Amino acid sequence: MKIISRLLRLDKWISLLAVLALLPFDFLVFLSLWLSELFYLPIRFFTKRPVSSQKPNAERASIIILNWDGRHLLEEFLPSVLKAVRYDGRDHEVIVVDNGSQDDSTRFLKERYPQVKVVALSRNLRFTGGNNAGVQAARNDIVIFLNNDMEVDSDFIAPLLRGFTEEAVFAVSCQVFFRDRTRRREETGKTRAAWRLGFVEPYHDQITESDRNRGTTPIFWGGGGSCAFDRKKFLEMGGLDTLYDPFYLEDTDLSYQAWKRGWTSLLASDSVVVHKHRGTNKMKFGDNYVDNTIRKNQYLFIWKNITDFRRILAHSLLLPFVQARLIWQTHWHFELKAFSRAFIQLPEALAKRYRGRGFYVLSDSEIFDQTSTIVPKTGENAIDFTEQDFDGQLGTGWYQRETGGAEGFRWMGRKASLFLFAKGHERVLEVRGAVPDIQSSHRRFLKLKIYQDKKLLFTKRWLRREKFQLCVPLRAATRSMFRFDFELNRSFSPASLGLGEDTRELGMIVSQIRLV
Repeated sequence: MKIISRLLRLDKWISLLAVLALLPFDFLVFLSLWLSELFYLPIRFFTKRPVSSQKPNAERASIIILNWDGRHLLEEFLPSVLKAVRYDGRDHEVIVVDNGSQDDSTRFLKERYPQVKVVALSRNLRFTGGNNAGVQAARNDIVIFLNNDMEVDSDFIAPLLRGFTEEAVFAVSCQVFFRDRTRRREETGKTRAAWRLGFVEPYHDQITESDRNRGTTPIFWGGGGSCAFDRKKFLEMGGLDTLYDPFYLEDTDLSYQAWKRGWTSLLASDSVVVHKHRGTNKMKFGDNYVDNTIRKNQYLFIWKNITDFRRILAHSLLLPFVQARLIWQTHWHFELKAFSRAFIQLPEALAKRYRGRGFYVLSDSEIFDQTSTIVPKTGENAIDFTEQDFDGQLGTGWYQRETGGAEGFRWMGRKASLFLFAKGHERVLEVRGAVPDIQSSHRRFLKLKIYQDKKLLFTKRWLRREKFQLCVPLRAATRSMFRFDFELNRSFSPASLGLGEDTRELGMIVSQIRLV
């Protein structure tokens, strides 16, 4: 026991040394970002360029499937793609880009599916190079990227093409399911991103009935394995960036660069694909390497893309504290390795900050606003999850409606927003819900902050699991619509606490919200 205790203390000392070792490099990041902005400041007026927007021909598409040693996956899933092409009835082409496979994938395709165009690469150019090669070989204005482990619905093509109704549309994404369509989904296609502690945290939000009724919904990025893109806009931006090799966040980066130029990314919820073998990279490379690469690319995304003054300042100042927290909570070498890998690529990321800068028309804040909450024009003064969803009045941070006993409820994430419409002279916000089992987590309390029109209205802390009914006096309002934002100090994963198989990060249960 003494030996184990000493080893634990040693690990904490190593973690502290790792934090201190990173400080000079954090300062270099801080200095580099601000010098790059100072350098750009006097020349920004001379680099402005007009953004071209031309509506693509959306009658035909080139479907690009990237393959690497995946003959067995092509054999299983390619037939569904060809069936969808026949079902749609238009002159689409199917392209398989083979990334230097060693499993006879190209011979199999040429013998079994001669109608498929094969782009055989001599070596593995990763996700970026392979898809970029497919786009170069495509003959149509719209290209649809599919992973080789995607099974598509027969009618998945038409909703994607219908999404390109405006000149400014860059990407239209599919709704993603798992093999078991009743299973909770961490991947939906409705992509969002939160700005938290100086970092961008991408995630998939839940599909609501309003999304289905609306047809298309703005999203943060179009997924690189289940999305249609405007080929000309794709090539104009230089395609997927090899900065993020070997994988992850390259599609997020591409869509974000499009948003910067005023080009939108949308979800077409009627277009459905099924991701049956999710986690291919983790099987080939291992969980640690994949997770470390994602963390590395989170750094690079910030250093290349974020240009708003306040967000650069937040990232620069909070970076040491975020690193210290992660090092303390995880193995010290994980964060050290991720940051080191990113730091080596810092010069490349800084150089690419300027590549499309002259085309930018939207700020970072505007992009986050346009891809998060859609403000309803009308609605009710109450949202009652025991009866129905009222999805049209919900912003981000809500999960699908569930039933517990005789009542319905919804889980909220760490942050959630909603809109209520006064019908008379209501003066109180009433919230009914329940707090989860706080005692089973490492943080022994749950704190809720409620904001009315982005100004703090109410704070409450719970120390134990319990049901609650809050009655909060409202601030005076000049209009009948109220926006409320709920923010918790923490969220939890039921699976990590041994409370089931749910891996989502959940907050608390809400059954009813109303103005009285």
